[in-house]
This record gives sequence, structure tokens and C-alpha cells, in this order.
Amino acid sequence: MRRWFSRLSPLPVASFLALALPALACTAEPVDDVESAEDDLVASFDKSGKVDLAKPTHILLVGDSDKLGNMPLYAALGRGRRYTQLYPNDQVVLFVTQDVKATDVTGTGTTVLKDEPFGDVKLADLSRLSADKLVAAMERFGKIESVDFFGHSSPFGALTESSGDNRTLNTWAPGFAGLADNFDRTRTPYMTLNGCNGGIETAPKLSKLLKIPVSGALTGSNFQELFDDGNYYIGDDGFFPKTLKRATINTKSFTANAGCWRGACVRMKPQDAPYRGVWARPDTGFQYYLNHYTFFCNYDDPQKTCEKGMTASLYAFLSSKPISAASPESDVKEVLADFFCTRSTDLTWFSRCRAGLEAAVANNTPFTSNRTAAGKVLDCDRTGCTQEFRCDKVADVPQKKTCAFVQKGCTKTDPSLCAAPNAAPKTTVAQYKAYLAGHALLK
Repeated sequence: MRRWFSRLSPLPVASFLALALPALACTAEPVDDVESAEDDLVASFDKSGKVDLAKPTHILLVGDSDKLGNMPLYAALGRGRRYTQLYPNDQVVLFVTQDVKATDVTGTGTTVLKDEPFGDVKLADLSRLSADKLVAAMERFGKIESVDFFGHSSPFGALTESSGDNRTLNTWAPGFAGLADNFDRTRTPYMTLNGCNGGIETAPKLSKLLKIPVSGALTGSNFQELFDDGNYYIGDDGFFPKTLKRATINTKSFTANAGCWRGACVRMKPQDAPYRGVWARPDTGFQYYLNHYTFFCNYDDPQKTCEKGMTASLYAFLSSKPISAASPESDVKEVLADFFCTRSTDLTWFSRCRAGLEAAVANNTPFTSNRTAAGKVLDCDRTGCTQEFRCDKVADVPQKKTCAFVQKGCTKTDPSLCAAPNAAPKTTVAQYKAYLAGHALLK
């Protein structure tokens, strides 16, 4: 992995070239390593080419991007631009996978770093960023405000590279536990895992280890792009109305318009369907799912850092409005509707989903924003989900194409016999209320 540091400056206005790519950011098969002379490149968005390790810092991680092109990079850049508008006195640091070359970020305002800011971790050491090198570099920052990962992931960790040893970022990464001391507890630190299935095991475990809110997907994750009606849709053909075209300028998500070229109009969001990818049983898939990123706060929290961190992450979410702690609650609700309800070729679904969601929150009644398999809804609290995640194992190692969610306590070996409709889903309403509570605390 190579890294870019970013104090993101506005991008030039240019046409955004959509990539004909698979939409899911799930675990990829290892590929042969292709070395590049550019792999030790590091750059800064503040044009100085320097890093201040004592400055409040937002860390963006672009992990394994095999077969995803630059879409994880673009999603990270969009979030980074939100951070620079929300927190102009902070710095934004971007660690980039070896899949991304120097030419891919031309015009984004990056400046190549020449100094060695990480002590024992040299810039050359980051040409292939293993989990231990990443953690060692992150430990040099004294005030981490947020960490956002974009790329391939699985129920068991986020992948830093497509191949090589020690490439999984999870609680067992050397030195990870010590990173808890590097988060700025005077503010609202959090971590988001933007990839497939990061909420199943990884997010709850990282939250417990780091004592911060951590979010992840509970199904596959898609890339969504901004279209000329001002809304985000999955960018693959068949997932957006044929009458729409991709936007060239983002007039919705930022306080100042941003050109869509190189990342101002791409975000990640869980798919609106159960996961049926490389880890899932072919006959059942994962069965249960939630179509929104879900936060876990697996630690004692008398100061309500969970709600505050969740809402701070929402402020950085690319949506129909750029919101902040100063925004009226009505604007926050508009973004929450976009966060929980997914637009599609059915133009009536979003309005119906939003109306149902807001009514359920007002009346404290069960609700799911899942559009497909609506009865198979995961039921989760701050520490994990009620349904049991079960995989066949060999020498205690989970095997691909064997995993599914099942009703806890079910003894049947066939997962299809261990699923039951969730008639009273509570998680989506609880998460929505937590975001609103966090906004009230941050105002």
C-alpha cells in the first residue's frame, strides 16, 4: 500500500467517467503481486508535503481494490472533502493501496511527501502496507478524530492489500489495542468500515478494543454515484432510471460546488438485498441483512460518545444536503432518510420508505428499510446481532461458501431450516433515534 495525505482542495470541474465495474466491495481472491516504481509514493493535500503528527487528524484508508478500479479511492476522496469543509483546521490523511497509481490522483491537489514523519516506519516500508505497518504508522498520530476504510472486506476483517502476508486489518493486528490511546477523546472519534459485511464480526470487536463507535455493513456494499436529478443510485446499469445521466458537478453534498471528476460524487452504501457472495452458502446466502451501515458501541458509555460519534460520521456522509452540528433537525432527517432508504428504478419506493421510517420513529413501532427479503431482518444492539453467524470451519478457520445467519440456538445443520421471519424489527428505528440524539448533543 502507498499513501496519500490530504488536506483536500477543490477539484477542477470535468466530466466524471463512470467505470464499468462490479458494484460489490467484498473479499477478492488473491492475485499475483505486480510491483510498481510508484508504490512508495506518499502525498499531502495541504500542498506543503508535510504531516503534523500532533494535529487533529481524519484517516482515510483505501484498502484492497482488486477489480474495483478507483471507486474505493473516489469514495474516500468524497468523504475527505466533507471533512475539510466540516473541520478546516484539521488534517485529512489518506493511505492508498498499491492498486492506485500516482497518475490516478493527478489533479486532486496532492503533494508528494519527502520527509519521514513516522519514525521507525519509513515511507519505503509503506510500499506494501501490511496491517502491522499501518497500525504502527497510525500510532504516530496523537489526535485521531476518525478512521474510514474503503475497499474489499469480509465478516472477519478489512483487507489492506490484495495479496501478501498480514493483510487483514482486525483486532489481531499487532499493536492494534494500543491504538485506543491515540483517539482524541476530547471530541467524537469513530471508525467506519465501508465494504462488505464489516459489521458482522469486525465492527463489534473493534469497538470493544478501541472503545469508540465502529460501523460496518451487514450485507454486501455497493458504490453509488450522483445523478443529474440530485440523488445517488447504484451506478450499474439496471439500478437507476434510464432517463438519468451521471452528474458532472455536485451541487448537493458540499457547501461549495465540487466537480465530479476524481471522487466528489461517489459514495458507498450497503446493498438492498441479502449477501450471496464468496462467503455465503450458495443455497441460502446469509439469509438476514440490514441495508444500512450499522454502528456498534461495545463499551461502557456514560458520556454518550456512541450517539455523538454516530452523528459526527453522518455529517461526513455524501447526501442531498451538507449537514453539520449547526443544521436544523429537519435537514438531518432528510439526510437520514437518504442514509436508510435506497433509491432504485422504482421511483415510488424512496418516498414510501421515508414515510414509513419517520412514522415508525414517531410512534416507536417496528420498521425495516430493507426493500427485498423484508422479513429476514437482522436484529442488532450496540454489541452485536441477535441472529447467530455460523460458518463451517476447518482447524477453526471459517470456510468460504459455508456461512449464513441462523436463529440463535437452532441445532439443524441446514441453514434454510434455521431462518424465521423477523416480524418486529427494531434496529433501524433505534439507530435513527441515536443519530437524532447525537445531533441534539452536538448542537
